[in-house]
Amino acid sequence: MPSVVRKSTFKLLREELSACLAESEADPAESRVKAGCEGDPADQSAIDSLLSSLRNNGDVTRLSPADILNFGIHCHLDFHRLIALVVKGEWERYVSPRLSAGKTVEDIFSEGLSAIRDLSSGFSMAIDAAGLYRLFEGDGRLASSNGYDEKDFRDLVRHMILAEVHLFAGQSPELANFVTGEEAQRALLKGVSADAAEEFWKKKRFWIELENEVGGLLLKLEQQTLRNRKVHRKWMSIFGHVYIPLVESEYRFTSLTYRIRCKEEDPNLSLEELEELEEENRQVEEEHLARLKKNALAIRMDLPGPGGMPLDDEEMDEYEKECKKLLRKIWRLTHPDRIEQEKFTPEQKKKLRAYFEEAVPYQDRGTLDDEEVVLAMRSLEALQDLLAKVEAVWKSMGIDCNEQSVIQGETLTEQFAWLDARIIALEEESGQVRAELMASVNDPEYKEMVACMASSEQIDRITEEMSTKLTWFDEQNKRLEQRLGELFGDNSLKY
Repeated sequence: MPSVVRKSTFKLLREELSACLAESEADPAESRVKAGCEGDPADQSAIDSLLSSLRNNGDVTRLSPADILNFGIHCHLDFHRLIALVVKGEWERYVSPRLSAGKTVEDIFSEGLSAIRDLSSGFSMAIDAAGLYRLFEGDGRLASSNGYDEKDFRDLVRHMILAEVHLFAGQSPELANFVTGEEAQRALLKGVSADAAEEFWKKKRFWIELENEVGGLLLKLEQQTLRNRKVHRKWMSIFGHVYIPLVESEYRFTSLTYRIRCKEEDPNLSLEELEELEEENRQVEEEHLARLKKNALAIRMDLPGPGGMPLDDEEMDEYEKECKKLLRKIWRLTHPDRIEQEKFTPEQKKKLRAYFEEAVPYQDRGTLDDEEVVLAMRSLEALQDLLAKVEAVWKSMGIDCNEQSVIQGETLTEQFAWLDARIIALEEESGQVRAELMASVNDPEYKEMVACMASSEQIDRITEEMSTKLTWFDEQNKRLEQRLGELFGDNSLKY
């Protein structure tokens, strides 16, 4: 399995400089045109400043995009590596203030991709797209000479961030894979009309905007969820000493009331039988859920066919057959035994295990029987989407990247179809996340808890109300315990 190495900007700059010096020693006459520019537009003072930083503490957060760009040109980096290096420097400038005390970027890299992504949430370039384009154009016209106008360049940078290749940069397989895909896509567009090419870029631009929009909404939802949890923890720290005993006393009240009713309805009921009866009552919900699961095997839902009309029996059979086919394929491609034999990265294995559990949530053996297939079966559309995610991971085996950032399809027609489907899915997801965010913000329980802690006077009042209720329930429970003892003819019994 290939090693997954993510490096700080500081280490990457050192590596690029070392490679450049080695190349210069091997061929002193090598032209600097490699970077897409003529001559040497690099500001030597900026290079000196950067080299000084490398020799000292390696704090790249003081380096501007222009500093890093000039350094990259000095090291003969190609166009895409230049962009990735500049974006990486901006990313490190963004995450550095968010690091915990005593931690470095290197520490976060060692914790894995999940930790990096958590830290990177909300990242965007400090320099705007137009400013970055002007910077790359400079004297050497780096962007336009590589076929990118300002809009295309902006989309390229956004796509690079979406694909997370800036986390690797340098000569990483992740960046190489991204560049290969970008070049193949542009090659496809050379053979089509100007209108078709413009339509493609519009769709791609809209798709990237939606991906970023949904990512931003998910971040807001996560932040609101954390706020709700903090409020809940604070509320429990203030009222928990009264609230928890109150809940226990209320449950005791419900239990005693139920026992008394059962004994009054059946005077011959023994204490042991009553215990069994209440235990059965507590299991009602679990049994109900189990019945729902079992019934799912026999239920055939009316799924909408063309024009919203329900599928007939023959169409339904074909629909289920296609679902089973997809599910079995997903299962084969995500089974733990299978993926352990392949050269996936740890992060990719984690994703495939999650997809496996999503596809077959009740499967716990080495095979997939017909009942489990039906029970786990989703809608055809959902299974097609899940299979596309699985196949994207397989396609990028050994390369950590955001598979959702890769436009699927070998032909332009297939890529158009993928973009259309993905845009629809993102628009739906955006609506769902917005609804969840609104519900989280307006959660009545959350608002009530906030109101309870509005002032010290409010806290005292709520605490007193809970204490009064607790006293009432405790007194009622004593009376109910006495009544239950009388029904069994033994006032010494404790329940």
